[in-house]
Amino acid sequence: MGTKRAGYEIKNNKEAKKPRIFDFSAHPRRKIAIQFFYLGWEHDGLVQQPNTQNTVEHHLMEALIKTHIIEDSIKCDFSRCGRTDKGVSAFKQTAAFLARSTCPDHPNVFWSDSTAEDVKNSYKSKDEELPYIKMLNGVLPKTIRVFAWAPVAPTFNARFDCNRRTYKYSFPKAGLDLEKMREAAKLLIGEHDYSNFCQIDMNKMRLEQSYTRKIYDVTVEQVSTHSENDIYSMVELTVSGSGFLWHMIRYIVTVLQEVARGNEQPSLVSDLLDLSKYPSRPHYTLSSDTPLCLFDCGYKQEDVQWHIHDATLKTTVSGLQKSWATYQTRCRMMENMIGELAGMTELSSEDVRKGLHEFVQDRPISQNYVKFEKRNKCESLDAKKAKIQMKKEAKIEENGV
Repeated sequence: MGTKRAGYEIKNNKEAKKPRIFDFSAHPRRKIAIQFFYLGWEHDGLVQQPNTQNTVEHHLMEALIKTHIIEDSIKCDFSRCGRTDKGVSAFKQTAAFLARSTCPDHPNVFWSDSTAEDVKNSYKSKDEELPYIKMLNGVLPKTIRVFAWAPVAPTFNARFDCNRRTYKYSFPKAGLDLEKMREAAKLLIGEHDYSNFCQIDMNKMRLEQSYTRKIYDVTVEQVSTHSENDIYSMVELTVSGSGFLWHMIRYIVTVLQEVARGNEQPSLVSDLLDLSKYPSRPHYTLSSDTPLCLFDCGYKQEDVQWHIHDATLKTTVSGLQKSWATYQTRCRMMENMIGELAGMTELSSEDVRKGLHEFVQDRPISQNYVKFEKRNKCESLDAKKAKIQMKKEAKIEENGV
């Protein structure tokens, strides 16, 4: 309301204006895919959850709605390629959805059924599409960045149309026998039942799924970090396959680490793939989540042709360089401290490497190592299925159905 002075009403220019409702029916739409990366240690996983707003998809949906690229998360036919847990990063993560367009004459661009003909006829078509990348990066957190987009077919699904996924896992060399690790890693290649390399809970859908996957390639490479001490050199495990099970890479890393530390033979991998030798998984823990990255999601070239925006890409590279420099500076500082402290006492070779191994194993290293063949076993898949069936039958009997 305005205020009155000496018989005059003065309008208050600071009065709140009603937000303008964006009319999506006045714009055409199309299915698009985006490629984006995120730093997993800054977020609580990829998929939206009821108990946190710090998931990657929560931020992405907020950005899509704020920029009016989508109307809401329900009507946009959203799909994502690979689900990642809390702490896990991704590089070429892919999502697809129905997006607002400015190019009604382009293939696969359509109008809403509620759009009036006069609106369609009077719409001013543009030669270039909306700057999706720039729009999203303008409102997303710096730890999430979109770097490519592509027009895709209306039936495209980011998950089911993906034909190859690649994960990378980096860790300190820390005196590991890389030749033994490579020998063990090569045994993973092929089509196998990987149920002894994943987590199986009492989820009915997971119990009924197939645990057979196909791994195309596995490599173990030492990468340069310019460290003066070889134990601080980094090793990178790269695994490509058709698809992966829950926590599969992190269980694989644990097994390969034990082989490379000399606690197990490379043949352990073959034994775990042989369900006649190991009908259920021995008790062993997950490796750390932080070093894991879903690095690439592959599609047929005829299905997806990616578009980039040079200026935005250069800004993204610059931002990553600043983050890299921050972490490298901290690493060098801590390496200097470790060197000085280590010189004040006598350390065995195991003492020197202990913290590095414990980081990857994500637990204290026991002095009394127990071989896999002597460990207790988890409940078998068949036993878990039987439990689910018993619960189902008990519920039916209780309800008298």
